[in-house]
This record gives sequence, structure tokens and C-alpha cells, in this order.
Amino acid sequence: MLELAELCHICRVVFHRTADRFHWRPTLGSAAEVLAAALPSPDPLLAAPRLETGHRLVAGAVQTYLLTAAGHLGALSALYRAGEVLFTPGMVVRGVIECSARVFWVLGDRADGPEDLLVRGYLEELLSAEEAKKAAGRLGGKSTDLYKQLDNTYRNLKAEIAGRFPGTTLDGLSRWMLGGQTLAKPGEAVTSMYGLLKKHAGSMVTSKISEGIYDYLSNVTHPTLYPTRDLREWVPSSDHPDELVAILHVETDFVERQTAAAVLAYYNALSYVTSFFGWSTDIHDQLTEAIDRLLPGALQNPKVAPAVPSGGPIA
Repeated sequence: MLELAELCHICRVVFHRTADRFHWRPTLGSAAEVLAAALPSPDPLLAAPRLETGHRLVAGAVQTYLLTAAGHLGALSALYRAGEVLFTPGMVVRGVIECSARVFWVLGDRADGPEDLLVRGYLEELLSAEEAKKAAGRLGGKSTDLYKQLDNTYRNLKAEIAGRFPGTTLDGLSRWMLGGQTLAKPGEAVTSMYGLLKKHAGSMVTSKISEGIYDYLSNVTHPTLYPTRDLREWVPSSDHPDELVAILHVETDFVERQTAAAVLAYYNALSYVTSFFGWSTDIHDQLTEAIDRLLPGALQNPKVAPAVPSGGPIA
């Protein structure tokens, strides 16, 4: 477990070292530079642009999701150091995979144009603003200053979107549709991520397998009964031989493979971002070396890790 804890910790450290050095600035000739040229920030097409618009809005969404994924991996490291391997890791692994998938969804395929990325960035911002407003209203009531502030932010964002994308309708936004695109649900984003990895990185994870991965991790999180019951091994009681008692049991191999699912999703998301911004790979190479050392063969064999204790590929 300590080796897995070390690897998850390195994932977190590599993110912060990358952010501290490059400050989310695109390099000359990178895809991010092309995006910045096409989508200036502040956005000249907005009458009263906020601080983060254009390419900075897209970068902000990507940065936030990668930061969250790195934080989850730090938490996974702490769990492993404490020996907590039965129940909680699956929830954290799901969080890492979801956040990594959002990075892929926002940046999309290299064939997508700058406006496609901007649309997806705005859909992420709109979802965030609506959820923040909704939570504040339910927790403290709609008469609170916090709710009014968040409601104003939400309304201003919707107005900004309508001004930036002519033809936008309230009906379309209510269905999370903008610029010919629809906001991906969490599971859809995960499936899309594995589709891109299959296309560009040789992943053996099919669409159906990716759905199974997400189904299992979701059932660990929500929860349902079967993931915990699957950990039980019934054995005769030492005190009462005629009775059976349950021992909770998980294979080390499963813990390693579940960790690999999170680490590789994050690794690929960070790889994509590093390439997109054209950054030097020397920091990222430290993570590559750590994976090769602590999860030998994981990067060479794209078919690794069971989604459930009984087996099947997960990354």
C-alpha cells in the first residue's frame, strides 16, 4: 500500500510543480496559442467582459478539474497510508476519473475548433453557477445575501452567453444545449474520454467496458448494497463452529488495478494538457518514471485493472 500511496502523492506534486512553473501560459506554436489568438481574453465580442473570458475561460475550467483530480489523488494517498482500502477508495477513484474526463471533454479532439472549446467551457461554467445558486437557496433560503449574489452571477452569466452566442435560447440553455453542443453528463464524459484514449493512445477499453467501470464506481459511491457484500467472505466462527461469520476481504491486485484506473486517467489528462499548452515534459516525465517504477507495465499495457473485484479491464 505504501508504494501506491507514494504514486498518488507524486501525481499531486507533479500537478502543482507544473502549475507553478508554467502558470497556464501557452508556448509558441502550441494548440493553446492558436486558441488564445482565436479567443482573446478579455473577449472583444462582449460588451462588459469578466476577468476570465475567451481562452482564459477554457483554461480555467481545465485547471480547476485537474486541480481537483490531483487533490483526490492526494486524499487517496492518505487513505492508503492509513490502511483504508475497503470502502472509500472507490469513491475517490470515481472523482479522479470524472475530473479527468471533464478535461478531455472541454478540450475535445484536436479537430475541434476554438469556438467548440469555448462553448464547452461556458457550459461547464453555467452548470457550476446554477448548482452553486441552487445549493445556496436550499441551504440558507433565497432571502440570504449569498443566494442573491449567486443568483445575480448566474443571471449575468446567462446574459453573457446569450450576447456571445447569437441565436441562444432559454429553452436551449435549460436543456444544456449551446452552439450545437450538449453538456455531457458525468458518465457520458467518462465514456468519451476512453473513446479518445482508444483512438489516440491504443486503449483497449471499449465503450461498453467504460460504462461498466463507471457503473461500478457509481454504485460504490451512491451507494447500493452489492459492492460491500461482494467483499464478504463467509467462514466458520471460531467460537460457534455451527455458525458462519463474515470477513471483509479485498485482493491486493484489485486495489492496485483500481489505483491504476485513477492514476492513468489523470496521467492521460495531464499529458493532454501538457501537450496542448506545449510545455516542456521534464516535470511530467517524473510522473511517467514513477508509474513505470511503482506500477510496472501499466503504461505499456493499455488493458489493465478490473472495475470490480471479480475482474475486467478498467483503464
